[in-house]
Amino acid sequence: MTADCTVTASDGVALAVHRYTEIDPSRPTILAVHGWPDNHHVWDAVAEEFVQRYRGRYNVAAYDVRGAGESSRPAKRFGYRFPQLISDAGAVIDSLGVEQVHLLGHDWGSIQAWAAVTDDATMGKVASFTSISGPHLHYAGAFLRSARSARSLAQVAGQLVASSYIAFFLCPGVPELAFRSRILVKLVELLERIGARGQRRATPRSITDYVNGLNLYRANMPASLLSRGSELPKTTVAVQVLVPRSDLFVTPALQRFTGAIPSGSRVIGIEGGHWVVTSHPEEIARLTGEWVDRNTGCSP
Repeated sequence: MTADCTVTASDGVALAVHRYTEIDPSRPTILAVHGWPDNHHVWDAVAEEFVQRYRGRYNVAAYDVRGAGESSRPAKRFGYRFPQLISDAGAVIDSLGVEQVHLLGHDWGSIQAWAAVTDDATMGKVASFTSISGPHLHYAGAFLRSARSARSLAQVAGQLVASSYIAFFLCPGVPELAFRSRILVKLVELLERIGARGQRRATPRSITDYVNGLNLYRANMPASLLSRGSELPKTTVAVQVLVPRSDLFVTPALQRFTGAIPSGSRVIGIEGGHWVVTSHPEEIARLTGEWVDRNTGCSP
């Protein structure tokens, strides 16, 4: 599937937007945002569930984030910083011709979506948010500083071990060589199988998806984790956090540390590993649909 349209970001980057359904403004619109090292295809199985099981009930769209899939990449690393990522989300929402969307984010797509729903410029464009395996980085930083007991210290230590790959990603040049040689590509493909069940659809990726996406880490870490604001970022958007129990990279303890989300939000543990969106698409679609319906007043 090629892009249905291309949105020009504020810095000139071309963002490829993919519509799995026609966009009818009278229906709730789900906008999915992928993470690293994926592109919009990571949502194909979830989108099929929406189209086939909930025929005609939702608009469903996704976009290739900057540097991934069919989208172009910025010339400089600072083009991957959060203010630009938030601006991208707002531009894509505006291109759909609807008043609000229901964001669905995974991994770095969820991290970007957290930034968007806690930013005054885009908060009002989002009716609800379903987060999977990607925390707000300010919340993550607060979690890493939260150890006050033996249990919480063990949880923080567990997340530090789970996040140790980030230090490697921040090294100049070496990760690019490892991905272009396909050594790390094979490792990622192996790790994707953790927590999967039965048949799962592989996500088509290019080497540029792996390599360009490293700049998300380099432009935003560790500064966002080390930020010590007086208050955690807040949102008025209804938030649902889906917590895969076998996620090796974003531990359940971190995912449940949800900062200043509004009352009425919910956190649900689910089966699956980090790439639960490809291994358990029916569960992701069901829970996301429930959350969308709850926050639009729609009847199942």
